[in-house]
Amino acid sequence: MYDMIENTDKKKSIKLELPKNPELLGKWCLFILDFLEKIGVGDMSIWRECIPEACDVNWKFNYRLQARKELLHDINEFAMDFGQPVLHILNPALRQEFGFDLNDFSNRNNRRIQNILKRGVIRNEEEYRLVSDKVEEIYADDSQEQLVNQFNELLAAY
Repeated sequence: MYDMIENTDKKKSIKLELPKNPELLGKWCLFILDFLEKIGVGDMSIWRECIPEACDVNWKFNYRLQARKELLHDINEFAMDFGQPVLHILNPALRQEFGFDLNDFSNRNNRRIQNILKRGVIRNEEEYRLVSDKVEEIYADDSQEQLVNQFNELLAAY
């Protein structure tokens, strides 16, 4: 357990630094995979192949930080796709182990998306992916049609 994550400021900084800390990122990802396997949602061997390479501190690939950010994003999205019954059990376990949970990432992403909308422009590939993922999440909801159109305009302009 990470007892050092008691106060909110430390919690936020560690959460945001997760991709920069390969050891902690590896523990986070494996914790989620172990949990999902324990509740019987399937085989996680494909995910397990990606984690050691992305979290290898000696990995010389130029885009290793981006790869770690993508791994974190993908694992979190994968876990969140199982919905509230799984998240209701997983999030408290993550909070106990790490001091934060998947909701912290979701809230941060929503704030980032709001900033992109206010700014009116996507600045980089990470923001593009964030907006694209949000479109995939909400496109089927007819009440979100105007927002989807707004997102699609931003994506097309990038």
